[in-house]
Amino acid sequence: MFMAQERIAKNLGVELIHLGLQMGASKKEWKSNFSHNFVSVEQAVLEHYISEGWQGYAGEGGLLLNLIKAMSFPVLSPRHKSTFVEALYAQNVAFEEDRFDRSWLINNVKKATPTQVSANFAVMSSDETFELDLGSFRLTQQSTVLDFFPNLSDSLLSGLHLHLGNTKLAEIAEIFAQDPYAYRKGWADLTIWKDGCVKFLEVKAPGDRVQSSQKVIIEKFVKPLALDFAIVDVFGI
Repeated sequence: MFMAQERIAKNLGVELIHLGLQMGASKKEWKSNFSHNFVSVEQAVLEHYISEGWQGYAGEGGLLLNLIKAMSFPVLSPRHKSTFVEALYAQNVAFEEDRFDRSWLINNVKKATPTQVSANFAVMSSDETFELDLGSFRLTQQSTVLDFFPNLSDSLLSGLHLHLGNTKLAEIAEIFAQDPYAYRKGWADLTIWKDGCVKFLEVKAPGDRVQSSQKVIIEKFVKPLALDFAIVDVFGI
């Protein structure tokens, strides 16, 4: 049962964790041993770790990359509240005033404070309408980060910031800046933390495969930065 994932984990040089959970009508439904509801496999694994005292997020790179965005600006303008971090780091913007030097962004990550992160996330998640003056016309901006990542919260950003630390987050930002659009995908399903330890967990239900983008993240980030990463092989019990 376990040989396929064991072979993959060995080839990738990462840890493998076997976790037995009760499966529902299909491999898309798994019973949480925390809430006792049937949820997605990623949520079921997250709730398993929550029951053991961990905190965390199930949503691939949504938490990590939005934390980096919140750390990249001393004060985030409402003008940029809905701009994806990969566009900012790739300078894929239409106007010069939206173009920021990557070294400036990364240097801000190194110095970011919890107060700064909270204030910038408040801008990112605000549903207050913002009007952009684009010269020949005006654009009303209503979307927020929560439209794309509804489970994000200030406490999650603050928790990951505290546990991962500015130095490691700046190291991640430096690699991310080399190819933001390639590195926006492939992040582990779960990011969890407890007692100063941060784990990145890639969840695999029966039949799931490790994707090429996930292998890239392992080679470009996990190994060089010694991130605590594991594949969680979920099986039915």
